[in-house]
Amino acid sequence: MRKIYSSVLLLVLLVSPLFLFSCNKSSNEQKEVKKNTSGNFSWKEKLEIDDIPEAPLKAFIKGAEVKIDYINFEKWRGSGDNVLNFGDKKPAQLCGFVDNDIAIHFLRKSGDIAKGDILKQTFENNLDNVSLNYHYYEGGNIKKVSVPYNIALRIDEITDDVVKGKIAICFKDDTKSWIAGKFEATKCLN
Repeated sequence: MRKIYSSVLLLVLLVSPLFLFSCNKSSNEQKEVKKNTSGNFSWKEKLEIDDIPEAPLKAFIKGAEVKIDYINFEKWRGSGDNVLNFGDKKPAQLCGFVDNDIAIHFLRKSGDIAKGDILKQTFENNLDNVSLNYHYYEGGNIKKVSVPYNIALRIDEITDDVVKGKIAICFKDDTKSWIAGKFEATKCLN
């Protein structure tokens, strides 16, 4: 009888490290990055990079869907500012100005928006040298909205002509405005 208990104990001691290793392996596998492949997005108080949908860009501003027709990435040579603009109208000239549009502007003063991630999870967090706002026209007058926001931005590629990535922004306004999805921006040197 003692030999049986000894054999069972020996077997348990030999098998338990394998069991623990396999349990640990599956917990590591669960930590893998999850992507929002559903294409769905909704306004959130807290954002993660994984919340950005793997779908074309969508925007809801002031309670209505806005079709984004023009995206540019401005790199200002003198000041060193970098700007991402998302607007509902295309300019007459590439990198030109549009009047009477609905647009979202992400500005990093005196600093690059480089390949990689930028994350401001909550409305209360801060990003140094960054401003974000949107504007729309009402009765022929521009209405600029600067409210608390959160942002998850991933830049995947920057070339001489384009910037590709994905973004999610939620504005803390009365209508819970947001923009989210994949984009390709025309690169403009100013």
